Amino acid sequence: MKGCHVPACRVFHRDFLPPERAFAYAADLENFPMWFPGVVHVASADALPFTAAGKMYREMIAMPLGRERAVLIRVVDATPPRRLVTEGALPLLLPRMDMEFAACGSRGCRVTWRMHGRNARGWARWVVLPVVRRVMARRAALGMRRLKGRLERAA
Repeated sequence: MKGCHVPACRVFHRDFLPPERAFAYAADLENFPMWFPGVVHVASADALPFTAAGKMYREMIAMPLGRERAVLIRVVDATPPRRLVTEGALPLLLPRMDMEFAACGSRGCRVTWRMHGRNARGWARWVVLPVVRRVMARRAALGMRRLKGRLERAA
């Protein structure tokens, strides 16, 4: 993929479900508002399964100053039950989210969540991304704790 991926934040988590079950819940982005803070609503924008590259979603997010913003999200890579990658059409940031699911021991898995900004232009890189990095780090830490709780309750 062309362009610079500037890391915004990265979070790890371990749980007691196999990767297949963790992926089935977390990679279905219609579940995203239930565990990730700042995501108000996610709705499918087409009939493709959530495991298909090209799947489109409409996501409503809470912006840092209290406004809400609609973002079109596209699944660019889905490798069940190991990886889901999405890219969003939010011009200032051009977000890319990666979720990876790896077996950990005989019964559990490790979930790695990353958010990148694909906009590496000067002012976006030096002004927008540092603010986004702080906001997303807080949201990601809470979101992964919520995801862990939901996955463990489902075990």
